[in-house]
Amino acid sequence: MPPASLLDAFRQRLDTDPEAPFLHLVTGNRTETLSHERLALAASRWARRLVADGCQPGDTVVIVLRHGAPLYTAFLGALMAGCVPSILPFPTHKQDPRLYWQAQDALLRRIRAACIITDPENAARLRALVPESGTRMRLPGDEESVPPLLAWRAGAGADIALLQHSSGTTGLKKGVALSHAAILAQLDAYAAAIGFEAGDAVASWLPLYHDMGLVACFLLPLVKGGAVASLDAFEWVARPAMLAEAIAAHRARWCWLPNFAFEHLARTRRPEERHDLSSIRAFIDCSETCRPGSLDRFAAAHADCGVTPAQLQCCYAMAETVFAVTQTPPGAPAPRLSLSAAGLAAGRAVPAGPGEAATTLLSVGRPVAGLQLRIQDGAGNVLPEGRVGEVAVRGECLFSGWHRAPVASVAAFDAEGWYRTGDLGALVGGELVITGRRKEVIILHGKTLYAADLEAIAHQVPGVHPGRAVALGVPNPASGSEDLVLVAETPATDPADRQALQRALRAAVEAVTGLSGTIAALRPPGWLVKTTSGKLSRAENLAKYLTEAA
Repeated sequence: MPPASLLDAFRQRLDTDPEAPFLHLVTGNRTETLSHERLALAASRWARRLVADGCQPGDTVVIVLRHGAPLYTAFLGALMAGCVPSILPFPTHKQDPRLYWQAQDALLRRIRAACIITDPENAARLRALVPESGTRMRLPGDEESVPPLLAWRAGAGADIALLQHSSGTTGLKKGVALSHAAILAQLDAYAAAIGFEAGDAVASWLPLYHDMGLVACFLLPLVKGGAVASLDAFEWVARPAMLAEAIAAHRARWCWLPNFAFEHLARTRRPEERHDLSSIRAFIDCSETCRPGSLDRFAAAHADCGVTPAQLQCCYAMAETVFAVTQTPPGAPAPRLSLSAAGLAAGRAVPAGPGEAATTLLSVGRPVAGLQLRIQDGAGNVLPEGRVGEVAVRGECLFSGWHRAPVASVAAFDAEGWYRTGDLGALVGGELVITGRRKEVIILHGKTLYAADLEAIAHQVPGVHPGRAVALGVPNPASGSEDLVLVAETPATDPADRQALQRALRAAVEAVTGLSGTIAALRPPGWLVKTTSGKLSRAENLAKYLTEAA
């Protein structure tokens, strides 16, 4: 009988191979390994703690913990108690404290958690956000004083298993409610699409509050009999070679990365840091626009480590479908499509003709089993192949709605059950290409520009802090159009150097788009606001820019 609950497969592992290692927690030069049995014991103590606190099946348990064993055991413990876990990011020195706590305040008011599990340093501040609400506050270690819960109360089928919060690049995060059935359907389809097998290991630094970290790098190996080498994200940023070390040490087969990570790894690779990466079946580019240049630079920088183009794959994913919508098949390089640049600007994805300016886009593959997709216009009419429009999806692993947002949840679907993603793309030869987001399109003098493409141009200009540029469309009442503003961080302070950098940015944009008049706004390092998942927050950066310009 197929599993009905996320914990069914985990229980089977406990019965058949309790001592098998599942989780390798890498911190600095130390690795802590948890077997299925050890993980289950610690998690079941959390379950008992929650039940003793009065948490009922279906109650939400918010988890705000750093990288470590309690993060995993508290999550599984909440599931064992029949509760709905939701992992939220913790504050870091990289974030604006005011914006972080403001966002947490709004989220916690919406979530109305029965319990918050957090570290001691954040407990008082979080408690202040939920005064007199009946929310319990628990710290790692509180579970050690109670016996394990032997009779798990895990939900199943259509019961909500967890809340996954979106990255919030254009507004307040939404709590995506995912059922056991939807998650299991996704994991079955995705494992089949990539060929994930029992015994496969995943190497990851991705935070669990991100869907790629939670689903691909925790739940997939948990349910399908794999293992995880888990790194702290902030340690990885400071010492990127940790990832290659973990892959080599655990012979990892799978590694999911956002596009910026491919660039970071290529840029920071040191010749003496040579590790065998040939065990990897696929490095999968996901979560951001997949860029061929980034994959090329990564492959070139790690060719002597056994990396080949056939290992580099692309995935289009979102929390609302649990994870993957499409995936390129491992074993051959992800297809590249040379499309007419003029055609894309006019909303058409057609092959470039001889001598015509071309834009090379990576295919993100075809839909995984159980999901359908189509491209439609603003009125919901289906567009033919080669036309750019909004991507819509429907199928077995769609979310159950946004938490405590019934009106928005209903409005997100049409009468036939199609979910409008807000992403723009086109089908070319049956392959999906993503061109941008509907909310991240800048219309300049009638020409469609995509913010991510403009930012990629800026990132290649010497003097711009790597990965720290944001493209904004700022309404201009005088022209009746928008002004293109490129806000770029730079360490340069000399006036002449800054003027030269502004000219270089304008020239780079004009060379690619043919449009002049870009406003190059230079800011010091650390000025730009990022979301908790590491993406640039367009809404916050636009508001910050407009406030300064007022």
